[in-house]
Amino acid sequence: MAYNTNTYFLYFLPVVFLGYQLVGKKFRWMVLLAASAVFFWLISGRLIAWAALTTVLTWGGGLLIEKLKKSADPKAAGKTAETSGATLSREERKAAKQKQKKKMKRVLTIFLVATGGILFGLKYMQFTLETIHSVMELFGADAAGMQAGTAGAAGVAGTAGATGIAGMLMVPIGISFYTLQAIGYLLDVYWGRFEAERNIGHVALFMIFFPTLMEGPIMRWTDVKDMLFRGDAITFESFEKGSFRILLGLFKRMIIADRLNMAVKMMYRQNAVFTGIMVVVIMITTTIQLYMEFSGTIDICIGTARILNVQLKENFRQPFYAQSAAEFWRRWHISLGTWFKNYIFYPVSTSSLMKKWNKFGRKHCGKYITTVVTSAIALFPVWMLNGLWHGPKWPYIMYGVYYFVILLAEIMLQPLGEAVWSRMHLDAQSGVVRTVRTLRTWIIIFVGEMLFRANSMEQFFTMMKRMVTGPWDGGIIYGNLPNLGMEAADAVVAALGCLIIFWLDKRAEEDPMLYENINEHHFVGRGALYYAMIFAIVIFGSYGVGYQPADLIYAGF
Repeated sequence: MAYNTNTYFLYFLPVVFLGYQLVGKKFRWMVLLAASAVFFWLISGRLIAWAALTTVLTWGGGLLIEKLKKSADPKAAGKTAETSGATLSREERKAAKQKQKKKMKRVLTIFLVATGGILFGLKYMQFTLETIHSVMELFGADAAGMQAGTAGAAGVAGTAGATGIAGMLMVPIGISFYTLQAIGYLLDVYWGRFEAERNIGHVALFMIFFPTLMEGPIMRWTDVKDMLFRGDAITFESFEKGSFRILLGLFKRMIIADRLNMAVKMMYRQNAVFTGIMVVVIMITTTIQLYMEFSGTIDICIGTARILNVQLKENFRQPFYAQSAAEFWRRWHISLGTWFKNYIFYPVSTSSLMKKWNKFGRKHCGKYITTVVTSAIALFPVWMLNGLWHGPKWPYIMYGVYYFVILLAEIMLQPLGEAVWSRMHLDAQSGVVRTVRTLRTWIIIFVGEMLFRANSMEQFFTMMKRMVTGPWDGGIIYGNLPNLGMEAADAVVAALGCLIIFWLDKRAEEDPMLYENINEHHFVGRGALYYAMIFAIVIFGSYGVGYQPADLIYAGF
């Protein structure tokens, strides 16, 4: 069962909504927990045990860290001393506090390793062993034993490198999402941002809340804890706002993403026949299809949660309006970028070692060199982990490396760019400069998404080579439509759908509350809009006998 299936809309959601409304307010979170557990079970079966284990580690780890944190408080240490009849000096209290802090850090490390170790063992073990095996072969080592170990790991890790839900048979659905939530929760408790939750059921719902389980957004405890457990009843307003987002998501998926799905698959299966301008078409089509599939699914998730009065953070904010790769990642998969910023980038940037380097660098190397080196050190783990998070596959890893290089280059070349615009007497915020920056960013995005979707690095480099060496005759595009499993009418419908969505993106760029305030418009206009969306989905949506919907790509992560 996935968010784009009849089972989800016709059976699962009605039962959940009805059960949620019928029970008392203080029990509604239990309905959501039960629904989330059933949702998880229907997809991953007994593998829900791994999610349960991660939940127990997160809950127990949070409580233990908080207990140690309180005992490290000087006041608590003083009270303990008074109880025992001893009087601690200032130095003794300080030493006791440092001892408790070290103990707390060790406990945090143990729980982080245990939580992350589950993800590594299930998803990355086979890939790691295969990589070690390849390296040993490269240096001529006897890898027979390693080869046997790799084969054994395959039985544990399943087919984690495969795409789609069906390929992840031995990996619980959403493990990459809820593991990040667990790690973030433990770190926030350690940093004292909130007190650990004592109700394990609350932690469990936070971990596997069904609207966010398969594709996010990645939640933060402080953002959702009140809404998840408050038990507000479904109202006409919440139902209308949530339903509109669901319709918007279905429009993106069924009219655009699912229609382009077959074409994108054919492009990568038969990439040898495409050269020149057709490779550019592959880049653009891949990016649009992924955007419509991912953002459309997120719209369905946000809409489902909104009906239940849980307002999730937006995961996309008009990404194609970005004027740099850095801005693109502040608009694309926002929750993932925010997680890496909060839990990897900032801790590395503000570490004692980096502070020492900044002090030394500014004194001996100058501000520019110091900034570049600091950025490189902080960005490298972010983008290596970003690539790995998507899966045990070299194109994903190189996707992270690609954006690390691009973002570092943007930092290094920023002074040069400003000097060029100044020499040309152009305002950096002028329409011309903004257009050039946007077009440049599009090129970066298109190349990056083709790398992301490529089956191998060899395929990616081959396609890039063919793009440069092949013909650039525009007529080739129309002639290749049959090879992509598309008719001209399909291309026209997809193009018109894109124009509508990009027009809405423009409106949302001007009014960030556009979707949330949909109910403030006149009911006649709203009704006409809803009927038009339903009509478009029914008439132009891709479904029926023999229809294969696009995989929930991020559900495979």
